[in-house]
Amino acid sequence: MSPIKGHKTNRGAARGFTLVELMIAMSLSAVVFAAILSAYVFIGRNLARLVNFQQQESQCRRILTTLAKDVGMAMRVTTASDTQLTLTVPTASSTATVVYNYGKGTLTRTDSTGTTTLLTGVTAFDFNYYNRTGAASTSPLSIKLVELSYTSMVGNSANGTQARYAMVSPRLVLRNTPLLQ
Repeated sequence: MSPIKGHKTNRGAARGFTLVELMIAMSLSAVVFAAILSAYVFIGRNLARLVNFQQQESQCRRILTTLAKDVGMAMRVTTASDTQLTLTVPTASSTATVVYNYGKGTLTRTDSTGTTTLLTGVTAFDFNYYNRTGAASTSPLSIKLVELSYTSMVGNSANGTQARYAMVSPRLVLRNTPLLQ
């Protein structure tokens, strides 16, 4: 009893959290925030990787459209190697030369208007040529089908945003060349 007022004081109602309870709550909060942060970083990396892959896929469609148009119009193949393709294409007044060239991780297209970079970040590249029967051919005079295959990488492998893209085109037919060569 309190000597002055004559009743007992209730000390339990004025108590707060103990140090152990605060430490447990802080530890649980730290674990939850670490999980949220790691999920955020993981989602960010995946989004960056997805954007890189989508960029490569868009470039692939653009390259295939351009190459299919040029090969379909080509009258003949002038040069045929693993890294270079030279086509003779008809124009309104005469003929023009279109050159596809791969070097130092870059695929370029050169015509009378200039050079255009079609693809960068290429790690492996190859042109494949076939004759009218579908057999592999190296002679420019017997080429009737052209195939393009490449592998490219965009992004940074150190931070986990690198995307690898491999593509093999369908065999594109030189429509303006005679079938029997």
